[in-house]
Amino acid sequence: MQPLIKFNRKLIAIVVAVALLTRIAAPAIAESPVKMKKFAGTIHPRADGVAEFSLDGNASHLGEFACQGEVEFVPGDQEGSLLGEGVAVFKAANGDLLVGKVTWDVEPGGDARTSSIAFHWQDAVEFSDGTIVTNTGHFVSSRPPGLVVIAIVDLLLRLLYPSHPR
Repeated sequence: MQPLIKFNRKLIAIVVAVALLTRIAAPAIAESPVKMKKFAGTIHPRADGVAEFSLDGNASHLGEFACQGEVEFVPGDQEGSLLGEGVAVFKAANGDLLVGKVTWDVEPGGDARTSSIAFHWQDAVEFSDGTIVTNTGHFVSSRPPGLVVIAIVDLLLRLLYPSHPR
């Protein structure tokens, strides 16, 4: 019986040590990604082929936010799909700026298209007019993980790019 008690104590000590290390290391390894709650947006094409967009709403890490950005779309591999790349600046509720690169994939569809927008945070971004914007406030030293938004885009992109099939 004595060897069984020693074994159980060692096992309990190992389990407790692993639990403590996991508890300490987990926040350093994985921070929760930005989560959008309620948001709305608009997109406006320019003559140079770049589309300006804006978003506003509520998100974790940002609170109430406003976002301004631009993206350039090119035809995707599938007929009717679009691929976009660009930049965005989020202004958090406290006024801090969070900047990033944008990738925007639009899948072809009937009456509605599925759109996936991913934001990858950077130290600074440059808009097509040469304006450079950097992170401010607490985003200078600490940025949350990236953000992916999946939305249904219907008439909006058809108005922008009428040559693409519905």
